[in-house]
Amino acid sequence: MKPFDFCPACATRLDWDRGEGGTCPGCGRTWYRNSAPTAGAAIVHEGRALVTQRAIEPHKGRWDVPGGFLSAGEDPIEGLRRELREELGIEVDVTADDCVSLVTHEYGPEGDFVLALGFLARLRSGDPKAADDVAAFLWIEPAELETLEFAWEHDRELVRKALKRAEEDGDGRS
Repeated sequence: MKPFDFCPACATRLDWDRGEGGTCPGCGRTWYRNSAPTAGAAIVHEGRALVTQRAIEPHKGRWDVPGGFLSAGEDPIEGLRRELREELGIEVDVTADDCVSLVTHEYGPEGDFVLALGFLARLRSGDPKAADDVAAFLWIEPAELETLEFAWEHDRELVRKALKRAEEDGDGRS
């Protein structure tokens, strides 16, 4: 959340404490800067992982994992499934136990704070088609992981962890 200059409750100018929180001198309410939650997935199928090319800024043209920002109050698993339907037209198997990565980072030119939840997901149905904010997608082998220019290094690490876990779980090559 970006810091705002005026109290949403009474419109008095706020004094921010190092940009982290602010108490309104008018009504006494305290406001905080919070990380925006996202959910992304390394989708593993037959020993390969699906990665997506960004169609929008920031980092347009670089690679990441499919997913996106969660709506207010949205369950992370349901939000992830929604994003994968919007971006690729697919359904996946994923549970809370499949969370393999929790990363905070800055997003975009204004440095918004994000909490990225990363999941291992398995393709259940559908043929992926690039849509929404996805320009293209690739199914990659583990050896190809280092050849791609990722938007965020934590997405590369998510794919690495997911491929390893899928192999350990016997979900590698079929």
